[in-house]
Amino acid sequence: MSLPTERNSECAPASRGRCELEDSLEILRNVSVFAGIPLPRLKLYAYLSRKMCFQAGEFLFHQGDSGDRGYIVISGRLQVIRELKEHSVLLHEFKPGDFFGGMALLSDVNRLFSVRAVTSAECLSLDRESFRKLMIQFPEIAFKVLDMMIRRIVNMEEKLLQTQISEGVRG
Repeated sequence: MSLPTERNSECAPASRGRCELEDSLEILRNVSVFAGIPLPRLKLYAYLSRKMCFQAGEFLFHQGDSGDRGYIVISGRLQVIRELKEHSVLLHEFKPGDFFGGMALLSDVNRLFSVRAVTSAECLSLDRESFRKLMIQFPEIAFKVLDMMIRRIVNMEEKLLQTQISEGVRG
């Protein structure tokens, strides 16, 4: 399912004098998942990515939605929210340089959380189809994304276990 925000939030062309491709390349070079990829390959990722803008309060996606994009925060702040039956829980806040949504690049899975812009935000995004085409040609990026996702899952499990242990000790 493609969300309206994903269709309508492309940023207006920048008039800063720098080429958009150069900007995207610089952003990718500063993200650990993409750092270390040879420049010619990284240029392909930069070419296939696109900038998206979001207003404060706007959701990039909602928990449970199907998604096919990964994001890198260029500017602004984004909240990661887990929606429960009676309330929502703020899990994390993304800031410039953070990469998220990697699972959607690797597989057709539903989003585990919602992401909402706290301030006006700009992100660089890459879609699954483009990512997979490049991953087939250059598989090293897939291992980096998998490693990052596994580390995040282990970190979440550790926090969950610590919370359960703390509540068990108190209860």
